[in-house]
Amino acid sequence: MALAFHRAHFAVPVACLLLVGCVLPLALLLVFSFFEVDLDAFTMVPAFSGQSWSQIFTNPVFVFLIGKAVVSGAGTAVLATFVGYPIAISMTRLPALWKGIASIVLLTPLYTGEIVRIYAWRVVLGSEGLINAVLQWFGLVDEPLKFLLFSPFTTHLVLLYNNLPFMVLAIWISAELIDKRLIEAARDLGARPLDAFLKVILPLTTPGLAVGAFTVFALAAGDMMTPSLLGGTSGATPMAMIDNLFGTAFDWPLASALALSLLVVLFAFAIGFATVLLRLNGARAVFRRGLK
Repeated sequence: MALAFHRAHFAVPVACLLLVGCVLPLALLLVFSFFEVDLDAFTMVPAFSGQSWSQIFTNPVFVFLIGKAVVSGAGTAVLATFVGYPIAISMTRLPALWKGIASIVLLTPLYTGEIVRIYAWRVVLGSEGLINAVLQWFGLVDEPLKFLLFSPFTTHLVLLYNNLPFMVLAIWISAELIDKRLIEAARDLGARPLDAFLKVILPLTTPGLAVGAFTVFALAAGDMMTPSLLGGTSGATPMAMIDNLFGTAFDWPLASALALSLLVVLFAFAIGFATVLLRLNGARAVFRRGLK
């Protein structure tokens, strides 16, 4: 009883922080979404109207933008999984010193601001950038490749680059917690390397995979700068629309409804994906062990 009270005592500051920093702003958005804008007085009035919500569900533009954010986040999470998983597993086999060096290299993209990284990619992928210059110097192309910049390809490449460290770190931590004796026992019992991976390593690293996928999905789906600066005509995002509605358009009720709709849809997709991953037997065992 005393231990439980002690833990609850430490949880109070965190709960207050979450209440003030997360719950209260979302509650305000919910309240604002039922307001109306008085353009004559340039203010909002508490009309308790559902007009903003009806626009979200009836206007195909908003539905398209939310769907686009979901597809972009899911696609980036899948790419990060296939690229990051081998990297994370390989890092577990490094000596301690090289693990530290690998983690520093892995986190290198996070040492600079997002704007710096975006403009660095514009220099690399531009018509007169490094890649096009090398291809033309070797005579592989006659003119610069236009699709390398201001296209969905560029957007997802940079989203992958920006968010890959989160996927690798999550899987790496899970892989480090695996009891190596389980893998040795599987091999002693005649399991092939592929069988040992599918039946031991993959299920036990699924919690990390779920955390990494959840993180990458949320960050990529909610990214506004990368699509806007690298996506060209395909760079429209719900975040840019929300920013415009809160700012220039001064339609806070519609912006609030769009923001909450996007949040609910992204959260539902992320929870669904994580639930599917955590249904694996090994993942459930790791999760139950963590709760004890």
